[in-house]
Amino acid sequence: MKIDIEVNATHCNTWPTLVLEINNNKIFSDLVKDRQKISLEYTDLKQQGNKFVIGMIRKSFGLADIWDTVYKNNIVVQDKKIEILSLKLDDVECKDLLGSRFYVQRTGKQPSYFPDVVESTGVMNYNGYFTFDFDLPLYNSIINKKYKQEENKDLSYFSNYTKVFHYDDEIKVINEINSILKEVDEKFSHKRSKIRNS
Repeated sequence: MKIDIEVNATHCNTWPTLVLEINNNKIFSDLVKDRQKISLEYTDLKQQGNKFVIGMIRKSFGLADIWDTVYKNNIVVQDKKIEILSLKLDDVECKDLLGSRFYVQRTGKQPSYFPDVVESTGVMNYNGYFTFDFDLPLYNSIINKKYKQEENKDLSYFSNYTKVFHYDDEIKVINEINSILKEVDEKFSHKRSKIRNS
């Protein structure tokens, strides 16, 4: 499998270290600087349940009084971080498979109450990683992960999920039916009376 990654790294004290693992095998671990492209090959894949992990390590949070983030007036003015611009597996863009869950690995004086998972889309501001699973054949797995949507059992078959608890269209149809029934009743009420009276 061919892996092409493009990142944008920012410097604070030192450059960040990007780590890439597949199936718990570390295949890349090195400093990244500015905007950088990395190309790798990996062949030791399983038919099912391959695990892809991309992350950042060695960001200091107060260890030896070194902080790899600089604040001024409560605004970050300098930060060691990595932004994933592109992640291609066999020339297919897979960055969106990373999702928005970044798994934090606390270090140094990072508080224990700091969350284990933060919302992020391709940006690593902490030590930690993004991950996703895939199977072989790769293209089938990527297509299923990117485009196949699981049936949601919480939604009614005939409902438009964007209109949950909004019944304006249904009320309009019901009112039209009631109007037609009222009109029919007015037109034919005298005939029903004759039939009943006979």
